[in-house]
Amino acid sequence: MAAVAAAAVVLFAPDNALAGDTVRIALVRHVTSAVLASEAGLTVRPTSDVDPARSVVLPDVATVLDVRAESGRLVIANSIEVGTKVLIASPFGLPIDVNGAPYRGSIVVQLDPDGALTVVDFVDLEQYLYGVVGSEMPASWPTAALEAQAIVARTYAVGRLGIRDDVGYDLVAGDQDQAYGGVDSESPSTILAADATRGEILVYGGQIVHTYYSADDGGFTADGSALSDPQPYLKAKPDPYALGSPDNEWSATIPAADLAQSVDAYYTNVGDVTGIESGPTDESGRLESISIFGTLGSATLSGFDFRRLAGRRTVRSTRISAVALEGSRIRVSGSGFGHGVGLSQWGARSMAASGIDCLGILRFYYSGTALTTIADGPAYAAPPVLGP
Repeated sequence: MAAVAAAAVVLFAPDNALAGDTVRIALVRHVTSAVLASEAGLTVRPTSDVDPARSVVLPDVATVLDVRAESGRLVIANSIEVGTKVLIASPFGLPIDVNGAPYRGSIVVQLDPDGALTVVDFVDLEQYLYGVVGSEMPASWPTAALEAQAIVARTYAVGRLGIRDDVGYDLVAGDQDQAYGGVDSESPSTILAADATRGEILVYGGQIVHTYYSADDGGFTADGSALSDPQPYLKAKPDPYALGSPDNEWSATIPAADLAQSVDAYYTNVGDVTGIESGPTDESGRLESISIFGTLGSATLSGFDFRRLAGRRTVRSTRISAVALEGSRIRVSGSGFGHGVGLSQWGARSMAASGIDCLGILRFYYSGTALTTIADGPAYAAPPVLGP
């Protein structure tokens, strides 16, 4: 991006402009520096830990701004200390690049307790969804699937508001919460899906639904208890719509020595692996436990921990059909990708392609819930129930 010589970075007292339907998304966490940029220039507003009477104008600063964590303070433009938190905005509302990727909204850079920094996007909820839907599903997928994803993602986000107030953000961009690629992940179809369902969320008994979702449930949804969150609308059941996914069936190999090293770090030292044995499965066919045997001992892991230690993108799910030691490697076969609780994205695609609408998709994956809008308020005015 070319610099604009006439642009200025202005520091002045903070205000309370960030309100309403704004959500706070942690884009980058626990790093030592970040580079922000905007074609229109940037305004920088320090918080109250900097003297509010102090106003600094830098008339010849380019549109690219480096922010660093140094000695317990944030430093911009290599020399100006601005305290422990700053609000950075584009004066014309243009997207702001964060480490090369553009995002809507305003950016807050805050110092972490460990002396590193975190970059948080303060963005309108609906505009946030433009990027989430496009990050979670291909833009070419059927409209009904994209709309279902928008409602599920909105419900998830609204349910997380305020939970992480102590760290200064609501959600993390990534697998921990929801994928969010900002403007680069938007497209006309994802914007349309969010706009067509604007404000719509799922509720159950007057409470916001816990709308977990994953890529592919492998033909059988998992119970909410798999995520330590049993809910009447999150039940294990066959999913005949889980079709067409590249992860319907998968096979992977894991170096036995690598797994032994991970088991040693988190459980006990089993030595060289001499055998592996799968334990019982739950009603959805997901592995509840697995035992590792070695020259120095053995360890029994939960299915969840086995997948975590082996690598979640290697062992795609805990719906494992076979596991065996083959020489120096462990071969694992299974179906699905992700935890399998709630909506299956590939299942939603298949349902939409067969003509089932957005409400039909939600009815299947969150049975007994109701669709309402945020504007309806806490009472949710007797919304219609989506199925038994």
